[in-house]
Amino acid sequence: MRNNSFITKHQTVILLFLSILVGLLVMRYILSDVGRVPKSDYKVLKNMSVEVQHEDGSVDNFQSHLFNFSSRKDHIIMHLPLESDWKAEYQTINFFFYNSVVKAYYKDQLLVSYGENLKRHMIGHLKISIPVPLEAYGDEVRVEIDPQLDILEDNFDVPILMSRGTEFYYPMISQETTYPIFVMTLIGSFIGIIIFAFFFKTHVYASEGMWLFSLVFAITLWHLGNTGLAYLLFPREDLSAVCEYVGMYLLLPTAPLYASYETSRKVVREYLRVVGTIFLAFFLLCLILYIFPTGFQYTGHLRLVQTAQIVMVFSSMASLLFPGKKIKNNSDYILGYGLVFVAVFGILEQIRIILAGSITEKWPGFLQSFVTTGFSKILILLLIIVFITSYVFKVILIAQAGIEEKHLKYLAYTDRLTGLGNRQYLQDQLEVLDHSKKKDYAAIFMDINDLKLTNDLYGHESGDRLIQMVAEAIQDAMAEVEGFSGRNGGDEFVCIVFPASAVFEVENKIKEYLRNTKEKQNPPFPVSISMGSASYREVAEKLPMEKREHLTVSHVIRQADGKMYDDKYRMKKSRDQEISF
Repeated sequence: MRNNSFITKHQTVILLFLSILVGLLVMRYILSDVGRVPKSDYKVLKNMSVEVQHEDGSVDNFQSHLFNFSSRKDHIIMHLPLESDWKAEYQTINFFFYNSVVKAYYKDQLLVSYGENLKRHMIGHLKISIPVPLEAYGDEVRVEIDPQLDILEDNFDVPILMSRGTEFYYPMISQETTYPIFVMTLIGSFIGIIIFAFFFKTHVYASEGMWLFSLVFAITLWHLGNTGLAYLLFPREDLSAVCEYVGMYLLLPTAPLYASYETSRKVVREYLRVVGTIFLAFFLLCLILYIFPTGFQYTGHLRLVQTAQIVMVFSSMASLLFPGKKIKNNSDYILGYGLVFVAVFGILEQIRIILAGSITEKWPGFLQSFVTTGFSKILILLLIIVFITSYVFKVILIAQAGIEEKHLKYLAYTDRLTGLGNRQYLQDQLEVLDHSKKKDYAAIFMDINDLKLTNDLYGHESGDRLIQMVAEAIQDAMAEVEGFSGRNGGDEFVCIVFPASAVFEVENKIKEYLRNTKEKQNPPFPVSISMGSASYREVAEKLPMEKREHLTVSHVIRQADGKMYDDKYRMKKSRDQEISF
């Protein structure tokens, strides 16, 4: 019973996640079949050897792509043997290496050099593409690497031999599915930032939405740069590095600022917003310094930023996992359960990164497999799905609450019989009119004649129909003029018309509508109203100058009410004279 209750309660969330999962699996199947780089177009160079020469003269030897080094003073030499039957013109050896100067040789002939003259030394994840001379087949290509960091940032992937015409697609190999998903996410989140920034001050959900999409944009941009996929968008080493660093720096403010909207703990919320604002200013300052020719580069204090990033992400995750909310909705459940899985993959990815620089072929096979597993792709995709679906449900709840609020307001301010505003509505609108200090308006006060007689002789249904006929006449007359109207109670109605000169047109339309309705429907009960009107200026002219500043719309309505009674008296007197004859 407990399981059935849980499924029933959260069936919408479960169905949503299942549909997203099915959609991703279908996309993976299609892109893996249609969009993949054919395996016949490349060869994986598994048979390689690596020498790591240390400053003290000692050398470590490795027989696979899993190697490590311990200092930026180390010198790495990779030997990439090429079989004779692979011989073909215009082929290249491709791989990524992080933040290093890389040179490739055939014997003593320099084939290519990377990382020496990049703009402001923004190396990042360097994409190496080595042209292979025909005479190198049956021999080897030597690659010499001088790292710019003291440790290997991640495990080194196996180099791949490809035709020179297809080398552009090297970063996409084994990432045919994730690349289009991340590119679509990057574009969609950027558009979302612009849209929500436009509504930042006017809609309650827009500010949170802007920081959410900024966070998704930062994560996606960082991933594209860190994995080398950015080369497919920006085929330059410095631009690819900028993507990674800008994404990393932008993550600092966006994570806490988004998380601040999801916690109900006041102290935590203020901490996240203050810290997020400080890091936002820091990000904008760094961006400005990089754009202008100041010589600033993001890598100058990269380790400090990475430490701050871990602190901010941990703080944000903790506040999202423990928001302190007593009553939870679907949005909270999605965020809570989703972040549990995100945290698991996040821990696995952090462990993988820590171990990646140490594990070699000398370690057990399961650890070698562990450090080559792409937990980050699963982590980021899951994070994006959780954040966006949670936000969508939150917006739906806000929209539903807004609709309910409008409905309640409609019920509170609407006369159910006529659909016009009720007495409370009129009082609020008249108060607004007084505060606006407008003077060019007129008031119409109306009273239905013989309503009591209609109720007594023809029944209350006929009385209600008479009230509705008058309300319909008022609605029709007010449709093309500025102003508002309402039922003051019982058989009384009030109209406020802008400008005052339009009041006679409204009065005539009301009378004309009632005459036409009476002729068409021929009701058994009498259909007539008494009305009077007065303008603000008309009332003001009758007052001394010192009292005019205290004139309110109530005084104008009172004047119109007096004229209405004069009209009622004239109609009654005329009717009595007709009866006497």
